[in-house]
Amino acid sequence: MALAKQGAKVYLTARDPEKGERAKDAINEHLGTNNVTTMQLDVAQFDTIRKFVDQFLAKDEPLHILINNAGVHLPGGWSDSPEESGQRTPEGFEVTLGTNYFGPMLLTELLLPKLKESAPARIVNVGSPGEQFSGGVYWDDLKGENKTSSDMNVYGTSKIYLIMASKALNEKLKGTGVEIFAAHPGITDAPLYKKTDKSDPMGAQVAVANAIAGQPTERGASPILYAAASPELTGKGGAFIGGPTGPLLPFSNLDQFKDRPTFTQEGNNLEDCMRLYEETLKIIKP
Repeated sequence: MALAKQGAKVYLTARDPEKGERAKDAINEHLGTNNVTTMQLDVAQFDTIRKFVDQFLAKDEPLHILINNAGVHLPGGWSDSPEESGQRTPEGFEVTLGTNYFGPMLLTELLLPKLKESAPARIVNVGSPGEQFSGGVYWDDLKGENKTSSDMNVYGTSKIYLIMASKALNEKLKGTGVEIFAAHPGITDAPLYKKTDKSDPMGAQVAVANAIAGQPTERGASPILYAAASPELTGKGGAFIGGPTGPLLPFSNLDQFKDRPTFTQEGNNLEDCMRLYEETLKIIKP
């Protein structure tokens, strides 16, 4: 809504075309413009990602800002074995990792030529202070094939991977006019948490924390918008924008416009970031 209000032509993606149309119509009506268009996209399915990219490129329009915002948070699906959990994307990724990380990475790679052609351009990957629950990088199981549930550990893992890949890809793209940022909204009263599996103890805690400390969506969107459009950040790609990412999560709503280190140590090591990015390319095969 904020981008469209400033005159940007915005492509709003949705898994459900009808919901996408309703959102598009509501925003355009509210703003009194026709700046928002909707297209179908499910980042959990590689075939729909490729179809979306083909359809978008066929429009032959510039792309100056790509915001990878879609994601899931503790969707449920507990089991004693990975084979029985059912929480898998068509490509075999654990569903949270596939939706929050591998899908957006494939989308980004496929759109890179258009972003370079449209430069100056920016990519913003939405991270989370929940990265601190990741436990680090699972080098022997990046796809999450051995995970038995889509819990907070997996959610944190998906977010630290996204932050790390942002730093690595920004290094790769230096000199192209395309910069990449990760940004997090802190604890925000968004529908994401309403869909969280409350039978998961951590999911229940996050829901309570959100009810107590959740900030309005407009404020939660601010760090992402800052990363996407602020002239102050030109030349500062690779930054992780947001409030403090330490264990006291409510403080992640404070001082939201600074480059922050990650709580997960690998996220502050460029060599690890580059390794993760290269391993990711082998997996997604863009």
